Amino acid sequence: MEQLGVVREARDPESLDAARELIRDAERVDGRPPVSDQAMVAVVQGQREMRLYRVDARTVAVGILGEGEVDLVVAPDARRRGTGSAVLADLIDGVPGELRAWSHGENPAADALLQAAGFTPVRSLFRMALDPSLLPVDGREPAAVPLPAGYNLRTFDAARESDSADWVRVNAAAFATHPEQGRITEADFALMREEPWFDAADLFMLTGPSGLAGYTWVKTVRGEGSAPAVELYAIGVDPSHAGRGLGRALLDVTLARMAKHGPTRVDLYVDGENERAVDLYLRAGFTIDSRSRQWLRIAEGRASARMDA
Repeated sequence: MEQLGVVREARDPESLDAARELIRDAERVDGRPPVSDQAMVAVVQGQREMRLYRVDARTVAVGILGEGEVDLVVAPDARRRGTGSAVLADLIDGVPGELRAWSHGENPAADALLQAAGFTPVRSLFRMALDPSLLPVDGREPAAVPLPAGYNLRTFDAARESDSADWVRVNAAAFATHPEQGRITEADFALMREEPWFDAADLFMLTGPSGLAGYTWVKTVRGEGSAPAVELYAIGVDPSHAGRGLGRALLDVTLARMAKHGPTRVDLYVDGENERAVDLYLRAGFTIDSRSRQWLRIAEGRASARMDA
């Protein structure tokens, strides 16, 4: 293997651009994002360390470490050369705690790498896809979707003083047991809204008699000269409003909004163990497109990882 150089604490604009370019290249080849949005937000905030791994002046891998998590992505043309093993060893060297790692999709190379490092599979993540032709064709506006009595729908408004805090509160309650989504802070949320794909018109707030009861968020990624791809980024319902059909209503809002974009691809990510959510999406016409696995290495303390090697 060629000699790897490491740039630690890489948070300057040039390093961030290099990391994002490599991540985009990996996603184009693999058909799935190798690093979570939350991980990059944490890097920008200085809550996690990003390392660039280079051969000469070329970045061939990116690693992110901190807050009990580690993410790793290797450039597609630098794989199967021992790069992934070398980078993983550097990232976890001396890190105490339980180490968690994602193997994205059907990825035997990443599975073998993790198993060799002492990890075992503990959790699944499904990517589910919907044929765009199954989106609503009646042209109905999302705001026209029927809602349970006492509930109203509007889009997120950053100028409304309470919207950010209310979203974070409901999101934390809805995903209280989710190790990533449920930890988003107001500062995280603000940075997420600075992403180029963010559009306030794609984030719907569902209000009830006692304030915000739920939300649905569509991530729309537009390519140059082509129809966009849309992702159901998240649907969250405050547990105190459970059992009133709000999840299904918000999904209908989501599909109506997606139809407005005329997308080429429609997908979402959901925990495989969340049978209730998986069943909801299956009944709406989604199918399981791929299965990812989270792996765990038991040690003293705590950490977590994602990877494409």
